[in-house]
Amino acid sequence: MFWDYIFLLRPTLFVPVWTFLLIGYARATGGNITGKMPVLLCVFILYTLLMGAIYIINQIADRESDRINKKLFLLSEGYIPLKHAYIEILILLITVFILTIPYPPLFKLFLLFSFIFGILYSVPPFKFKGRPILDLLSNALGYGFLNFSIGWMTIRNFSAQTFLYSLPYIFAVGAVFVNTTIPDIEGDKKSGEITTGVFLGKNNALILSTILIFVSFILSIILEDWMCCIAAICASPLFILALIRKDLKHCFISIRVSAPILVIIIAFLYPWFLVPLLFVFLSQRIYYKKRFGIIYPKIT
Repeated sequence: MFWDYIFLLRPTLFVPVWTFLLIGYARATGGNITGKMPVLLCVFILYTLLMGAIYIINQIADRESDRINKKLFLLSEGYIPLKHAYIEILILLITVFILTIPYPPLFKLFLLFSFIFGILYSVPPFKFKGRPILDLLSNALGYGFLNFSIGWMTIRNFSAQTFLYSLPYIFAVGAVFVNTTIPDIEGDKKSGEITTGVFLGKNNALILSTILIFVSFILSIILEDWMCCIAAICASPLFILALIRKDLKHCFISIRVSAPILVIIIAFLYPWFLVPLLFVFLSQRIYYKKRFGIIYPKIT
């Protein structure tokens, strides 16, 4: 089925990718949010294809555990042959390579870094997703820095300022990621994966995530980043409440409410961003309902 190969790319995961790319772009424009929109859209598509290839690789590496956990059925249940998945990856990477020919070497290098991070995160023997702190750094730097920098370099050259302005987002992503490891602590222990949550334990992980979101808030004020500042102001009470209550309910709230805040802010800056967001949500609801009889993604 044609649509199987489209949704093998895991479009839901494109939302944070697009969000941090647009954040980097917005920060680089210095308030001129229109900027070079045609160039931005080209990079938007290019980076989507690259990340799609990475997400297929992730599923290939996790197909056995996905089969056990009854999720991401396309590869784990054999709807798409493994050989076809490798062919799709090759097509995507060749397309990205061709599209990046006009771009400067440093831009291409950051794309390569993003690809390498994706490999290291999920593919043995590295598999950073199952190693404490490395899983945290992979997510924080992958989205908060590399993803941000790709957006930045769409309109400006990379500089020390790029890294400086990405710092609030590195800490913000880190805070949310730490809390995502907490609900899976018991399951990860059984599967032998020592994530940051497993390594620190629930209480220490909640302390770390609260510290990270607070640092993000302070840095956003220092760097006059109102986007991250608003997100951190809204998220901080949720992280503090999760730390106080120490239950999974409030841990989930800190994740599910905090993460979309930046998406909403970017959609406010770039109203056209609502089009791909709605397409991802509605198309997946229709696809998963018709193909597997399940409701995905869920709002709650």
